[in-house]
Amino acid sequence: MKQWSAAIFLSALCAWAPAADTAVSNDALYERVPGAARTVFQLYAKSPRGTSSGSAVMVGPGLLATSCHVLGDATHGVVVQTGEALTVDLVAADYRRDLCILKSDQIGTRAAPLIPSSQVSKRDVVFSLGFTAGRFAYDVGEVKHLYAMEGSRVLRGSAAFAAGASGGGLFDHEGRLIGILTFYKLSPDKSMFFAIPADWVPEVLAAGIKPRLPDQMPFWAEAGAARAPFLQAVQFEHEGRWDELARHCRGWLMTQPDSVEARDMLELARAQGGG
Repeated sequence: MKQWSAAIFLSALCAWAPAADTAVSNDALYERVPGAARTVFQLYAKSPRGTSSGSAVMVGPGLLATSCHVLGDATHGVVVQTGEALTVDLVAADYRRDLCILKSDQIGTRAAPLIPSSQVSKRDVVFSLGFTAGRFAYDVGEVKHLYAMEGSRVLRGSAAFAAGASGGGLFDHEGRLIGILTFYKLSPDKSMFFAIPADWVPEVLAAGIKPRLPDQMPFWAEAGAARAPFLQAVQFEHEGRWDELARHCRGWLMTQPDSVEARDMLELARAQGGG
């Protein structure tokens, strides 16, 4: 994962071409990165709990998506890229999905096209864009898994990001927005970077601001029976608990016999010696 100041990042990418030995040698991919970068902003929000920072990505005229956990209890914030700070207001929120939509009449940046996760496949080349420690950060990787959830699929891949990049964008090789960077787990194979699907954006926008329930947590932070089966599987994988992963996946398949994700994770557990 590389970090640049916003101004240097945009100018450098416009002139940069990948070296011949670059793992991803598709010139068209790198031609798309500068345009996508112009749709990503740094976000600051202040609430009774303090000031937080993260990232936000354009999803429509004057509209930006971000992670609700970046906003906390705030309903307003400011976004910055290379110039002045612009005020944004919360217009839609689904706190369980961890997706919030902000609006500003001062931003004229054109959003990247949004595509549904149904058009995304394993091993597709993707790149992440967000802000970390006040600087643009980006990485190129691929889609590793797609997990069914609420009519779409949560994306897991190897395009890395770090603290501060939540709310940034995950883009495909054509520069189209496929996900909102949300959470990650550090792993030796760098394969546990998660993004919620971009096709949740229209649904959340149409529903407006959903009331936040007492002790409401984003889905990825839920525990116990409320936790999505794929998240429990990921936890077992992350901890190398292969026997428990195998047992979990067998139970998962009993309740969801058509789950491709459950079968894939069970195969992984068995390949690692899990019974």
